[in-house]
Amino acid sequence: MAQILPIRPLLLSVLMMLAVVGGIYAQTNESLRGTLIVAVPVSDGLVTCADKRLFNIDAGTFKDDSIKIRRVGENALFVATNTVGFYDRKKKAVAFDAFKVTADYAAKNDINSGKPFFEGLRKEIADQLRSYLYARPYAEWPETDKPNQGLLFNLVFYTLDGETVHSHTLKVFYEKAQTPKITIPSRFTEVVQFPKLSGKGRDVIGYLAQHPSLAAQPAILRFDESYFNSHTTTVRDAVDFSRKLFLITNTAIPQARVSATFDCAYVSRQLGFQWIDGFGRLRPAA
Repeated sequence: MAQILPIRPLLLSVLMMLAVVGGIYAQTNESLRGTLIVAVPVSDGLVTCADKRLFNIDAGTFKDDSIKIRRVGENALFVATNTVGFYDRKKKAVAFDAFKVTADYAAKNDINSGKPFFEGLRKEIADQLRSYLYARPYAEWPETDKPNQGLLFNLVFYTLDGETVHSHTLKVFYEKAQTPKITIPSRFTEVVQFPKLSGKGRDVIGYLAQHPSLAAQPAILRFDESYFNSHTTTVRDAVDFSRKLFLITNTAIPQARVSATFDCAYVSRQLGFQWIDGFGRLRPAA
């Protein structure tokens, strides 16, 4: 689990979980990428926000309509980053979708069971991925992502367990071979005490390190590990902080392919899972 080193002297030392950009890959199809996810523990639970962009690398186009946060019952959600699916250009449909595989599994299994849930999910992902591969010629299989040491995608679950917020990460590795090598280590679980970034978090931190006056702004600095206090942080505070990061990434780091628009969800001890708007207010029920 990689972590960002503290940025000095501005103390923007938020402990951040880093994962690579989310998207959809296709060797003979189209690669869609671009993700920044911000998770902030607050006084009564956790706020998670995600941008909405999927960037088509081959065509140089993008769409800002993707929902990257998925609900899991009343006390949990998950996000995914890196290559989260394979698009079949001939059929004009996603042939393997990590979001769907995970959501379908979660709908039939109880995440509160802990280890059995995640062990079963590891098997389900491996089985579904092998089925996808063996259904098409070897030449159409995706290549190994060597720059990322074979990482295919990350799944990050956030759960609210009583008074404690946990993150649970599954990393899915794939190596192209006649017998494909699919490796999914056991989940990595940790307590979430500080804001965490997934996806393009490294780009954001790098930019702030180069622009210390921006990093020193109170609205950003208060989320530094040295100053952060979840007990005094409100839902609105978390959403405002997330908005700043999305705007910075969208305008100042265009190569990150992150939208300024975003979705947010709130998992609270009182209300469970709730969608919230860009001002931290609960969205009306659909």
